Amino acid sequence: MLFKNLRQDIRIADASLEASGAQRSAEKAHGRLERLDDRLSHLAMLTEAMWSLLKSKTGWTDEMLMHELHQIDVADGTIDQRRTPRAIKCHACNRNLPADGRDCIYCGEPPVMNSPFSKAW
Repeated sequence: MLFKNLRQDIRIADASLEASGAQRSAEKAHGRLERLDDRLSHLAMLTEAMWSLLKSKTGWTDEMLMHELHQIDVADGTIDQRRTPRAIKCHACNRNLPADGRDCIYCGEPPVMNSPFSKAW
């Protein structure tokens, strides 16, 4: 009986440790999510400020911006209000590069960044 109680106590202690670890992981994830939310909010505010400046200095309109957004959305082949990067070809071996911007897995050449937004995705 004593042995059975000891085994059960060990299981309870293990479960408690596992639950504590899961709680710490959840708290870390929540903190990262809050920081990402803050960054997104800040970037949205910066974007709005830049657009406001552009409109006042150039005479561009909201309709022009909406048209351009639609063109970018259509360019990836799916109208979903997201920018899905297309596969790009390696300039050296003409095979598809990894989507995360790493060097070519076939020949080792780094990707050619021909746009300021190339590395953003």
